Amino acid sequence: MKTEYKTWIEENVSDTYGTCREVTERMAEAFPELRRVRGHYFCFLWGRRQHWWLEDEDGNIIDPTAHQFPSKGYGDYEKWDESKLEPTGICPNCGDLCYSGHTCCSEVCSNAYARYCTGN
Repeated sequence: MKTEYKTWIEENVSDTYGTCREVTERMAEAFPELRRVRGHYFCFLWGRRQHWWLEDEDGNIIDPTAHQFPSKGYGDYEKWDESKLEPTGICPNCGDLCYSGHTCCSEVCSNAYARYCTGN
């Protein structure tokens, strides 16, 4: 990582937990050559987390909020495919992603979850 990126992070980023979107916006303003990327970060302790980071022209990852994770940015980064449908939640029955504002991922899960909630 370039020295000027490290210096900017040291001088401008203190609270990192849950601030990746805002911090990457500010850093991209300071360094227009960087491109904001959203996706998921895989932390070896916390698992898969939604996340924002930056990439330079060569595709190198610059993550100004990597220290919010126990793995400190040494996990895997997966870009979000912007052509995919955006998930709107997580199914309370099976844990899969839900779409279009639905509470459950399928009718089968919806029925199973309703039975669970009503004790049937």
